[in-house]
Amino acid sequence: MPIANSRPPSRSGWRAAALAYTVAGVVCILTCAVAPDNDVSLLLAIAGGLPWSLSLLTLGLSPGVASMALLMLAASWSVNAALLWWLALRRPGRREPSHPA
Repeated sequence: MPIANSRPPSRSGWRAAALAYTVAGVVCILTCAVAPDNDVSLLLAIAGGLPWSLSLLTLGLSPGVASMALLMLAASWSVNAALLWWLALRRPGRREPSHPA
């Protein structure tokens, strides 16, 4: 019995999302590094790095916390971008039922 949609799903949507997220992440992180007093860019960087950016709550208010926060934000964007690129570039596997009918 032929399957109605036997073509593999298109990955162009995932690739576009991964590319857009990567570019946005680079822009946000660089903006935060160049102009650390800009509250809007900082909020965008924190929101874009969710859920990993919640680790910022563990930082205390000590000298050097801004550079550590920037590193944590860059890491959170990198993890999310890596996951999106993995989704975009992985090859669709053959989906066979685990139990023959």
